[in-house]
Amino acid sequence: MNILELSREGLSKWFEGLGEKPFRTNQIIRWIWEKSVLDPEKMTDLPENLRKIMKENFSKGPYVEKTAVSRDRSVKLLVRLEDGNAIESVLMRTAGHVTICVSTQVGCPLSCTFCQSGSTGLERNLEASEIIYQVALARPKPRNVVFMGVGEPMLNWTNFKESVLRLQDEAGMSQRHMTVSTVGVPGMITRLAQELPRINLAISLHAPTQRLRERIMPKAAKVMQIRKLIGEIKLYQGITGNRVTFEYVMLDGINDGLDSADALADITDGIASLINLIPYNPTDCASYKPSNPAKIRFFLERLRSQGRDATVRKSLGLGVDSACGQLRARRSNDE
Repeated sequence: MNILELSREGLSKWFEGLGEKPFRTNQIIRWIWEKSVLDPEKMTDLPENLRKIMKENFSKGPYVEKTAVSRDRSVKLLVRLEDGNAIESVLMRTAGHVTICVSTQVGCPLSCTFCQSGSTGLERNLEASEIIYQVALARPKPRNVVFMGVGEPMLNWTNFKESVLRLQDEAGMSQRHMTVSTVGVPGMITRLAQELPRINLAISLHAPTQRLRERIMPKAAKVMQIRKLIGEIKLYQGITGNRVTFEYVMLDGINDGLDSADALADITDGIASLINLIPYNPTDCASYKPSNPAKIRFFLERLRSQGRDATVRKSLGLGVDSACGQLRARRSNDE
């Protein structure tokens, strides 16, 4: 058992079993989330005998096995789990603060054709402690958390939700500074609205029609047709009032024509949203090419001419295997 497997309540019960005072729980939480210390031996204001007991009872936990730093100072972390599996996280520096992108599964079951992380399929869901461990290991401490790494969070709902609530309770992070990305799983966007209404929602859309989505995201398109997805997004927005982000990776000759821009403007009509155009980051598993910058600009201008709020995402982390799953895949190939 590692120390983050115990929530605040779990820690309190564990210390109670040792006959320790209740304040020990908050003491440990401060060490973890304010001082970024996970090793009990380094928690110097604890009695020596208590540190020894904790060292004997808690395992080392996940650890950062490898880091890769890009020119823009984005840092990709390869995190080794206690069962030997590896996951990825990315630290991004923007506008004076740090954002961490975390994974929610080992691998991904959706196998989108442009994405490295789904090329090996799903190994297993991450436990809530393994999700929040990625945040605890980050240096410096991030202000924002985006659940946009490897995996589909809505297919690991229980652990995803627990990680959100624990980050709020133990790390003091606001849900307003958290964003979850999903391809769309029937009923789960509505559930998000009902149970975690303050967290931001991003839709991994990437195609404006069902036919095109079936081509580049066949499993996601089969799980939820685009018409039903848009309907659930509107229901979500009616409940929460939150603006939605649509993520749209730009693939040369596939989804970057002006006809696609028009279709995208059409399906997002009536939805308070930001359309985030993402320059494609090539992977070893797909033959797609990035859209030409000029073509992306024309696409952007077409959307804006139809009243859509749209932007082009700045490409962070280029040169460090920054696309989801690349560092993990490269590490597996080296083993």
